[in-house]
This record gives sequence, C-alpha cells and structure tokens, in this order.
Amino acid sequence: MDFTKQQMLDMYSELARSRVLGELMKEYIASGKISGAIHPCLGQEAITSGIISAAKITGLNIYNTGTHRGQTLMAYKVGFSPFIGEILGRTSGANDGISGEYHLTDIEKGLIPATGGLGGTWGILDGVAWAIKQQGRTNDTVVLAPYGDGAASEGPTFEALNIAMLYKLPILFFIENNGWAMSTPVSKQWPTDNLADRAKGFGMQAVTVDGNDICAVTEAVINGFKLAQECIPNMVEVKTTRWEAHFLGDPQEMYRDTSYLQHLDEIDPLLIHEKKLKDLGYADDEYIKEIKAEMAKEIEDAFDYNLKQPLPTRESVLDYNRLYSNNAGGEI
Repeated sequence: MDFTKQQMLDMYSELARSRVLGELMKEYIASGKISGAIHPCLGQEAITSGIISAAKITGLNIYNTGTHRGQTLMAYKVGFSPFIGEILGRTSGANDGISGEYHLTDIEKGLIPATGGLGGTWGILDGVAWAIKQQGRTNDTVVLAPYGDGAASEGPTFEALNIAMLYKLPILFFIENNGWAMSTPVSKQWPTDNLADRAKGFGMQAVTVDGNDICAVTEAVINGFKLAQECIPNMVEVKTTRWEAHFLGDPQEMYRDTSYLQHLDEIDPLLIHEKKLKDLGYADDEYIKEIKAEMAKEIEDAFDYNLKQPLPTRESVLDYNRLYSNNAGGEI
C-alpha cells in the first residue's frame, strides 16, 4: 500500500508521541508517582501507532478494549491528558482517577471495559460486534479485538473466533505477539510459528506482519477493517520483541536471555521509520528532532498539569452507583 507523504509523517508523530509516553510512564513509575504494576510499552510503538494511523486513514469508528501495552491506543481514544490524569490517579483523569489504566472506560468514545480474567475480552467484543451488525452500522463502525500472545492461548479465545465466524461479525482480531506471556515464551505456548495460523482452522482469513514496521501494521489493519466492514471476521498478528520486563520490577533476567538488549537499534520502530522517511526524502534529522521535541512537550505538559490536580475523595472511590447498574432505576 502506498501512503502519502503526509500520512508517513503523521505516522512518525504517533510513534514519537508513543515513545515519549512510554519513557515518562517508566520514569514516573520508578519515582512512585504512578502506582501499580504497569507494563511498559517501549519498543512496541509501531503497534498501537499503526492502529491509530489506520483509524485516521479510514475514518472509521472503532470499538476496542485496552491491553497490557496498549496505553497509546487508550490515550488516543480518551485523550492523552485525561489518560495521563487517570494513571496518576487524579480527578482530571478520564474516569476521575478511580479506574487507573486497567479498567479505563469510555464507551461513547469506543473504549470498552476490559476484564481482569485473561482471555475474556474477545467474547465481550463479539457481543459489541453483534450489536453493531444488528444496528446496521458497519458502513462506518467496526470492532478491533486486541490480545497478547498469552491471552490468545486461553480457551475463550477459540469460542470467540468460532462465534464470530458463525454469525459473520464485523470484527478484526488482533494479536500482539511480543514473544512472552509474563515469563512463558511463545515456544512453550504454541506449536506453530505464527499464531494467526490458528484462525485459519475456523475458516478465517489471517495474516502475520512485522510489528516493528508501522507501515506494515497500518496496512494490515486497514485491510482488516475493510473485511470487517463486509462482516468478514479476520485476524492480524504482529510480531515484535518485548523490550522491558513484564512489569517494572519483574526480574526478567531470571528467566530470559537479555542479550537482545544489545541490538535494540535493529528493531527500533522509530529508527526503522526514520530511515524510510529519509530514503524517500520526506524528512531530515532536523525535522525528526523537531517532532520529537513537539511530542515531548505535549506529553510532559500533560504530566505537569495532571500532577497538580486533586486526588479522588473516599466517597467518589466508594460510590457504588459508578460500579454497578441498577435495572430498577434510582440509586443503589
């Protein structure tokens, strides 16, 4: 697929923004300003940035859940500053600072609640896709069902694939294969080289692409969205490398050969795309420097702003009416 110069440049802006967000999240976790076992997204920027680019290029409304390293996509859906406010636990957050990253939700903007149990969200997103189909909205709306390689090993995964094919749902299943499910390598989860091959057993179209190349990811997702619009469920698998531990503080050197850290430049999504831009004559070092500075200021300003905002009150955190639905009406 041939992308325009502006599309290629926009892709780089998304990559740079994602890198800054990942770096600052890591810094703020280490300093104790962000609580919880958040999973760093460094090195996997081409994945969420590719999805964002595909959504922008197609102009489609996308419903999806979040994932462990899908922070940039969640931030895109709710706004980067509200996302940052949420992970900092401030009332300026998208959910007023009471959901944090894992349960961040904004249904109106297409961010569906994730589940705590690994492997359950594909079934939920089948339901969202069924509703969209029944409402006749596939001309401008589809569902993206993102997973990691670990969640793709769970039983409900295959039930969701089967249901999607039986009812011809407008859904794109998306596997982010970074080689590890916590401390378990893919080689001990699957007997196949490509996880997408499993979808073919359900009669589903599936492709595997380089998850470090934003152009490859964007193209695959655009094609996947087009199929989903025709109510042809399909799957995209993107292969990448998990740079960081499962979460900050996880001693991955205990179970993983970390010699790959000496060769990150070879698989860095930003460097890969920078080379493409330079080879095409679309950008030079000065332009790249300016974009990085612009994205850094945007994200740094958002952190500075949200750190000054108040924390949630005890009453707002324990408000049952925000946690439960009362079908009878009124307050719980």
